[in-house]
Amino acid sequence: MRRISVCGLAALLLGGTLFLSPVCADRVFAVSVYSNSVYQELEGTGGKKIYVSVPEDYDPAREYPSVYFMPKDGYSAWQYISDGVGEEVRRLEREGVIMDMVAVFPELTGDEDPWSQTGSAVSLVEDNYSVSPDNSMRGVIGTGTGAYLAFLLGYSDSEGSLQKEPELFSAIGSHDGDFTSDSNRWLEQYGSIFSLLEDEVDAPYKAQSQWVAEYYTYMDMNSDSMAASADGGSYDIASLFRSDSLTASHSVSAWDYSVFDYSARTFAHYGTYVDNLSRSLNRFSVHFVHAMNGESVTGESAADASREIETESETDAGQIQSGDETESELPEVPVITQGDDRMIDLSGDWYFNVASGPDGIDYLENEDWTSWDVVQPGLDWWTEDFARCLKGNPYYAGYAWYVRSFEVPEEFDTSGLQIDAGMIDEADEIYINGIRVGSTGIEKEGGAYDRSNPWDVERIYVIPDGLLVPGTNMIAVRMCNGSGAGGWYSGPIRIETVKKKEDPAKAGQRFYATSFTSKALRDKEIEYRVYLPEGYYESSYRYPVVYMLHGYGSTGKSFEIAGVPQILDEGISSGQIPPCIVIFPNDGHAQKAGWWTGPYASMLNEDLITEVDSTLRTVPEREYRFLAGESMGGGGAWLNAIDHPELYAGIFDIYGALNYSGSMVKLLRMDAQQLSAYKIFMICGNHDMYTFDIEHMTVEKYLDKLRVPHVFEIDNGEHSSSFYLPYVKEGFAYLLSGVGPVEDAEAGTEAEG
Repeated sequence: MRRISVCGLAALLLGGTLFLSPVCADRVFAVSVYSNSVYQELEGTGGKKIYVSVPEDYDPAREYPSVYFMPKDGYSAWQYISDGVGEEVRRLEREGVIMDMVAVFPELTGDEDPWSQTGSAVSLVEDNYSVSPDNSMRGVIGTGTGAYLAFLLGYSDSEGSLQKEPELFSAIGSHDGDFTSDSNRWLEQYGSIFSLLEDEVDAPYKAQSQWVAEYYTYMDMNSDSMAASADGGSYDIASLFRSDSLTASHSVSAWDYSVFDYSARTFAHYGTYVDNLSRSLNRFSVHFVHAMNGESVTGESAADASREIETESETDAGQIQSGDETESELPEVPVITQGDDRMIDLSGDWYFNVASGPDGIDYLENEDWTSWDVVQPGLDWWTEDFARCLKGNPYYAGYAWYVRSFEVPEEFDTSGLQIDAGMIDEADEIYINGIRVGSTGIEKEGGAYDRSNPWDVERIYVIPDGLLVPGTNMIAVRMCNGSGAGGWYSGPIRIETVKKKEDPAKAGQRFYATSFTSKALRDKEIEYRVYLPEGYYESSYRYPVVYMLHGYGSTGKSFEIAGVPQILDEGISSGQIPPCIVIFPNDGHAQKAGWWTGPYASMLNEDLITEVDSTLRTVPEREYRFLAGESMGGGGAWLNAIDHPELYAGIFDIYGALNYSGSMVKLLRMDAQQLSAYKIFMICGNHDMYTFDIEHMTVEKYLDKLRVPHVFEIDNGEHSSSFYLPYVKEGFAYLLSGVGPVEDAEAGTEAEG
């Protein structure tokens, strides 16, 4: 036995950032080395062993955080050792995924309560190893029954009461936990974790839930297993954390990653609990870093640290480091002065400034706009560092100006021109040489935004002949963002010759917009977009068809903006998705909010299907027709599939608005036979701003209860295209499994290849 006393500073490199933490260690080391060099052994309560794994460069002069792995079966630590958990922790440390930590694997006996046994283990470990005695630097985690024990020890005291301040542990984790089954031998004695937390939700003044932020809680589930779906299981517990009842908007954000993080993934993505330690222990590390530096674990700083630790700490050679000042280097596009391809490129540097309110072009007469911030529009939505005048707010709501001058050569033919200004979120009006050439969402010159939300409308305006003059010209764009993300987010930005509309089929286009007249909407002209697979025009095949429905305030254009056609091309080219036709319709509602019900459903199910089947080579049979949709469109996909089982064979639900659309009530009334008639693929982000993930967990539980085959995933992400795009290939592959192109003359017979 030896005693060592050291005081000093411990340095921690995490995610490329150096943290300094004061340490004073006065530790007694009395350990025997276990036969596996990764683990050391302590004698615990009642002769039970405590296995300890320390970092490879363990330094007793530093204070390490500690993480306790509660036994998978409730008693023995051997499962973790045989699964190589200690080795995995050390590997994650070497690769910089997690910070250095001491991993502890205690064994329990049924002769004594788990609080006393675990508390004794904590004391013994802290007497023998250089670990922090502060509970903010201590975590508990487990799989199976071990997950139940982690929540029990973290969130309750030995009397079974909710513990609103951390005592032993401040970071709590569950990997595919067993919170309900008979094999959990602690459950009958100490009761349900869900009931423990639900009692707090049902208590008077239940919104007083700031205490939740005193902890960091992590959960993951294998959605292919049935354990999470049991009443009181992981889905129910996760729903409590995500509900406004437990994490109320005025106390704790329901989508604060530094408070609660969870996922439910299929086995193909989940793997085993060992595969997921990189996630849970990474999040624990973020929690520990902030605790080490005396910072709050809630709010923006924790989220920033979370993002930081998840990214590579080094950049590729030659890559511009964040914060470096560099001049823009965009390729110079030559001006084309004659012919049908005349063009003046207007991308590059513009002057930008916010405006106090609606004002027309006269506003610029007294403005030195050349002193404004220099920006490059048409590349993406606003970011925190887009322009100084936004003051770090990428969600600035109000008016703004983009202004620049450009040169027109003497020989440039100024007749028959248009400006293609790409996409602006949300409204705009464009002036050239003081004359308004076009507007979207702003009716009167210098007027107010009409709230029509035309964020996904391409800005193409005809320029009056002779408006451009040889030499210097000026263009000014006044835009308005009503809410959410804003900016001039997509190009091209150029003056060009007016483009003539061509018949898509004659031009061989595989992605195009067209329209038809809907009887259901009183002869209204409805635009829809068509995706055709490679080789469509050369083949004699008929193809399965997917109708992909847009969300609230959007149109079918939103899927084009997100890049869905390109993803489909990749999936078909790789063989993951069979060749198919995809239709992206507009709902036809004036505010883009038809909810795909009533006459807007009739437009889809009666008018559009008839139009598509009569003009394109589809297979006009139920087994070859599917619905997909996001948000409002996801709810609409369910609603129309349920109402028309004779038309559709499957549903790809992307964070669908199930309650808003009314589809939730309908599907929860269906039986197993009815639901089994559909292929069902559901995804949602774990921090969906509308908490639609709660609705999806309810549906998942119901489908599991009825033993209905389906795919269900909730993973890191929000209510945005960046979440769903990685799932497009997989979702389409699932819907279209077993179907593909068929010979036109032999409908129903699969074509070779």
